[in-house]
Amino acid sequence: MLLEISKPKGRRLGWKENYIGWLYCLPIIIGILVFTLFPIILSVYSMFLDWTGFQLIWDAEFYGMENFKVLFTGVEKTVFWHALGNTFCMMLNIPVSMLLGVLLALAMNRKMPGAKVFRVIYYVPCITSVVAVTILFTKLFNTDGVINKMLEVFGKKNHAKWLTDDVLVKVTVNILIIWKGLGYSTLMYLAGLQSVSTDQIEAAKIDGATGAKIFTKITLPALYPITFYLLVTGIMGGLQLFNEPYILVEYGLHNNAMTNASLIYYYYEHQQMGVAAVGAWALAILVFIVTFIQMAVDNKKEKY
Repeated sequence: MLLEISKPKGRRLGWKENYIGWLYCLPIIIGILVFTLFPIILSVYSMFLDWTGFQLIWDAEFYGMENFKVLFTGVEKTVFWHALGNTFCMMLNIPVSMLLGVLLALAMNRKMPGAKVFRVIYYVPCITSVVAVTILFTKLFNTDGVINKMLEVFGKKNHAKWLTDDVLVKVTVNILIIWKGLGYSTLMYLAGLQSVSTDQIEAAKIDGATGAKIFTKITLPALYPITFYLLVTGIMGGLQLFNEPYILVEYGLHNNAMTNASLIYYYYEHQQMGVAAVGAWALAILVFIVTFIQMAVDNKKEKY
């Protein structure tokens, strides 16, 4: 006896429904093709051209691997690695900002008068224009700025060169980013603290656990998803850092505040689109590798 294959009860969409569905999706598809896929293909193609950006791309001369040689093996290879080193130095704010965020969140999570006001005050820098904040820090950290004037009160007569010294300029950028982003990390940790089990904390207190033990064994593990999120997004943003050092310090190829993003813009501004494209793809690959390693470590941790 032949088995009957039951047909699905739902009817197939007719050509009219399919047509209308694709019509609704068309604006998004066109947007992805025009503003995402086409620029990606264009940037890959431009890596092999001597293209100034002021000519049609198909009129540009084929350059082979010369753009790669300029960035990685030519005279300017030291500039690329120097910019990469500067970028990593300016990412030292990430663990500091996360640590301060945890401490402030723990303080604000207590029931005290004016807690909501403090939360707003700490978050205000996050929504302030990065250009306005950076210009403010320029005035503060100038040789004759407010910071050096304050240091004079404590007996330091020699003015620190915050914006020109190779080390101090990185310190200044890190201070700026910490001040501007601290409210965000604090708010994230504050939200995470709301999910910490109060029952576990009460049980631990009954068992005689100290505050430090409760924090390390209960609170911190509960905040791990927030910590991992802030770490991943912080590193991704740090590798693409541009605005703060670019506005804060007058830039150039051998500048002590040159980052990878600034270097890409430098080549773009000097009409070396091929070299800029190579730098952009190198940065994109670096971000992908770092993020992939973080995700792999996180997955391995979850298995154990």
